[in-house]
Amino acid sequence: MNVYEKLWTAIDLLIPLVTADMETFLVKDGEITEEDLNNYRNAVKKVKEAYKSSDINRSLQLVNEAVQILESIKPKKPFPPEMKIRFEELKDTLKSCVVEGKKEATNAAK
Repeated sequence: MNVYEKLWTAIDLLIPLVTADMETFLVKDGEITEEDLNNYRNAVKKVKEAYKSSDINRSLQLVNEAVQILESIKPKKPFPPEMKIRFEELKDTLKSCVVEGKKEATNAAK
């Protein structure tokens, strides 16, 4: 699966679920702050922008920034198990995009 396919998987499948989790029970229960929610939304924007970019290097930079933003989100209490699984899967998918993208960029340069 190439970088853009992985990004589409994140946008189409993972982000809607994590967004619903964040907005539904975490913010309302006070487990994450509005600042964390805004950071999450900013990361989502970067992922979508990366998907739309035709420049692989720019896409990788944006995805890397999104991962860093997601890593900065620290809930007051641990995420519920199902939420943690989805959140970690999103981060792992984005991290794998960066790794895959670097491989693609290296192969393209040869």
